[in-house]
Amino acid sequence: MKILKVVVFAFFALLLVAVKAIPLTEPRLAIEVIALEEGCVRQGGICVHTDDCDPNNQVHMGDLLCPAQRHLGVTCCYV
Repeated sequence: MKILKVVVFAFFALLLVAVKAIPLTEPRLAIEVIALEEGCVRQGGICVHTDDCDPNNQVHMGDLLCPAQRHLGVTCCYV
C-alpha cells in the first residue's frame, strides 16, 4: 500500500511539473506601429509595409520617403 502511495504521489508531481512547463495560453502577437514620416505625408501618402501597398498606389521612390523605417520593409503609399 505504501508503494502505491509513492507511485501516485510521483505521478501527480510529474504531472504538475509538466503542466507548469507547458502553459495553455497561446503567445500573443506583437502589434507593430508604423509611424508617419514627414516626407511621405508631404507627398500625400502614409508609410506602410511594401506588401500592404498596391503597386499602383506606391509613391515614386517611396522607400526614400520613409527612411527611419526602411529597414523594416516600409514604403510610402498613397491611400
